[in-house]
Amino acid sequence: MSKLETAKKIIKEHMDTVRWGIFDSRNTLGDFMRTIFNEDGLTIDICDDWGYFEVFGLTDKEFLELKKFYESLGGI
Repeated sequence: MSKLETAKKIIKEHMDTVRWGIFDSRNTLGDFMRTIFNEDGLTIDICDDWGYFEVFGLTDKEFLELKKFYESLGGI
């Protein structure tokens, strides 16, 4: 499975609690992040307090596709 397809699967699994954003950069406010996936160069973190994802390890093109997928699931 490609990194993008893996990311889509994990994002979909966690959409019930994380609907307030998806980013490919670290937060600068020091929000507590919990890593939910970290394999093969792909890292996905969740901020439980504010309900957003941080995703690292995708190309810009892959991240844009992931963001569209996230929004199609109801994410903002």
